[in-house]
Amino acid sequence: MIARSALFATFLVGLLCACPVGVQAQKEESKDFDRISPLVRVVQKCQGAVVAFMNPKTGKPMGTGVIVDPSGLIVTNGHVVRANKRLPIQLIDKTELIADVLTVKAEHDLALVKINTSKKLDVVPPCKSDTVYVGEEVVVIGHPYGYSYSISRGILSATGRKIELPNGIEITEIYQTDAAINPGNSGGPMMNIRGELIAINFATREGAANISFAIPVRKVRQMLANYVK
Repeated sequence: MIARSALFATFLVGLLCACPVGVQAQKEESKDFDRISPLVRVVQKCQGAVVAFMNPKTGKPMGTGVIVDPSGLIVTNGHVVRANKRLPIQLIDKTELIADVLTVKAEHDLALVKINTSKKLDVVPPCKSDTVYVGEEVVVIGHPYGYSYSISRGILSATGRKIELPNGIEITEIYQTDAAINPGNSGGPMMNIRGELIAINFATREGAANISFAIPVRKVRQMLANYVK
């Protein structure tokens, strides 16, 4: 009886070992299929196109940007760039590069910078459509308080808002969201659930919870018009 049981065990192990590796891999993937939600797909699609603007003194992220063109064009906020002509950035793989400032649009708090590299860059191009829906889910990627590549999500709470910046400039026709946006998120992308770039994050309401603002993608396209063929 013992011998027969041992023989059966050996036979069973042989069957398991003979199972093709590809079949086992497929089973592993299918096991997690229900966990790969639309939100996860957005992160997988877009995260590699997000960059960090680095603080030279601390070596930590101080702002966020998003690569919008394979040539190395990056969109961020004007208040991230400030008066600088060149800024250090870091890609998701920790590659450090210097970005040259091409233009700053203070009236929209937007800036365009460019990096030169032989690396193949991930890109999240601006959505060609301006259609958004109040209440639709949005996804934010950035570096709040130096916590690199933090993901937050929420809904598009409202459109057509206007706020006045500390420098007195009033920015109009902006989006409101309840997604978590904190210092360091500035200049980062807001995507819809398809992974399309619909806005650039730039401000939060001081003293309030879950009230933040983003600049619509149409203003990004206007800025890019003279730089993208």
